Amino acid sequence: MNGNKSCKIRDIRFWSVLRKTGYDILLISLLMMWIPSECRCETGTVSSPHIVVQYEDIGERYARLVSESAEQSFRVITAELGHVPEKPLTIILTGTDEEFSKATEGVLPDWSAAAAMPGNRIVVSPLPGLKMEIERILAHEIVHCVIYDAAGGTFVPRWFHEGCAEALSGEWGIRGRLYMVWKVSRGELMSFRDIEDVFSARGADVTLAYDQSLLAVNRLGTLRGPSVVPLILGNLSRGYEFDRAFFEASGLTTAEFERDYLDSVRRAYGKRMLLTYIPGTWTIILLLSFFVYIIKRRRNKRLMSQWEVVDAAENIIRFRPGPPSEE
Repeated sequence: MNGNKSCKIRDIRFWSVLRKTGYDILLISLLMMWIPSECRCETGTVSSPHIVVQYEDIGERYARLVSESAEQSFRVITAELGHVPEKPLTIILTGTDEEFSKATEGVLPDWSAAAAMPGNRIVVSPLPGLKMEIERILAHEIVHCVIYDAAGGTFVPRWFHEGCAEALSGEWGIRGRLYMVWKVSRGELMSFRDIEDVFSARGADVTLAYDQSLLAVNRLGTLRGPSVVPLILGNLSRGYEFDRAFFEASGLTTAEFERDYLDSVRRAYGKRMLLTYIPGTWTIILLLSFFVYIIKRRRNKRLMSQWEVVDAAENIIRFRPGPPSEE
């Protein structure tokens, strides 16, 4: 990932403000695994200044934790994006897969856990086994809602949508870096058009689409500073089409930026990445081997000292070689 820390869109404060609710959600999620569904049939609404949570077949306590987490995420995300929707966001916690499919009009792929819908709505699936990820999922969808609200009915490409959402909710780890190295080495990077097709046609390599979108938004911040995304959204809110909004904020056409961004990915995750990552990996391996050698050497030295004491002792019983003679 290129650029200095000041140019990154991701804000470390996002994780610190969610830490408190994270522990609560973890506890509630574990408890819900053991509570029969017939005991959790609650329906209601929980409201906060910017969030309205509607829940069915989910405990009120969990709904309140979702509301608190979403409210905190909303404040951080809107500050980063420079746009605050006038109307509260509505989060619908569905109790069954059928309810989720109905609420999202059955247009989402099977792997979808949540969706940002028109009208500042977020629909969340029952999240079987994934309730501990609710904070990240909510943050991702809130970003989508804020962008939709700023753009009105203007089309916003998926790479920008998903890149901003990933930058403010995801983490770029070693898995992503290695996967990107693999894709660059095989010449399989996606264009912006490819990314659009992945999400619209339910393409197979969704992971690469998310990762490349994240890198694109990070590259944009590197080139034009952290204020570039708020500037783009501000232009969208004034009624500009995306290409014009992008050019006015960055001084680049989307085609120019795409070429630059793809070149930067190839440079960062091609041979250069191998020259920096692999030597670093071997350095760690050599250091670990050195420590293991020192530990073994000290242990062997200690054992030798013990044997020297035993050899010097006068009460050692020395057995004669061969079987004892018969009397």
